[in-house]
Amino acid sequence: MAAKKPSRPWRLLHTVNGAVIETKHRSRPEADREVAAEVARIADGTSRVVRIRIEKWEADYGRWMHVEIAYPTT
Repeated sequence: MAAKKPSRPWRLLHTVNGAVIETKHRSRPEADREVAAEVARIADGTSRVVRIRIEKWEADYGRWMHVEIAYPTT
């Protein structure tokens, strides 16, 4: 049986000093806007985030699936 899709199926995992802070979003464009804003904060020195990972909820598997590492980019 497939798991129910959450209302916010996109999440960002921000790594800060070894801790992970999670934010959830309703759509990929919304998540991308948050990534862009966080990268801007990193560039101007107001953020301590060292990595941003994007994940999407996959109802068929009932778990979060890795999509990409948004920051740092290679």
